[in-house]
Amino acid sequence: MQLSKLTTRYVAEEDRFLVSAESDKGNINLWLTQRLILSLIPHLLNWLDANTSQHLDQAERTATAEGSSPPEATKPQEGVPPQVASQLVSQTRRMVSRVDAGKANRSVLVQTLHLQPRGEMLKLVFQLTDEEAILLLQPEHLRIWLGAFYNGWQNARWPDIWPEWMKQAHKIRRQYPVSTMH
Repeated sequence: MQLSKLTTRYVAEEDRFLVSAESDKGNINLWLTQRLILSLIPHLLNWLDANTSQHLDQAERTATAEGSSPPEATKPQEGVPPQVASQLVSQTRRMVSRVDAGKANRSVLVQTLHLQPRGEMLKLVFQLTDEEAILLLQPEHLRIWLGAFYNGWQNARWPDIWPEWMKQAHKIRRQYPVSTMH
């Protein structure tokens, strides 16, 4: 099953995250526990860091070869890590409607999740009882998804696991609000 549009939120009554997703087989609700997310987030952040750094390095090399400076969208701002600058640039996307959790055909507590890097794409495979749910993410989409986790994490008041650049990006985002819905 191929997942497309997601809405991720923390549900206090369940003390879990709910990922409501549209798929090629109808809507599905995936429940993620703190235990699963605690092991997932560091891998997502590492992949994002590697792909963001690689993208910025390529943009800089291309601009240098062409005799110009890097594009403003990829140029790190003074004192702001490249990941934060890239994240802030990604916040200029258009609003997207939420996936309605009430329209899900099924609801599953995810026990196992596999990450499979595919170049500039990250493939996440949610192991369901009788099949797999697959989510393909580019760095920009992953930043948006991590933002949803970060916001929910603050509501959950779970132990802090977030890197400083993520905290700074969300402080800046509060000054210039944009929805983290994805």
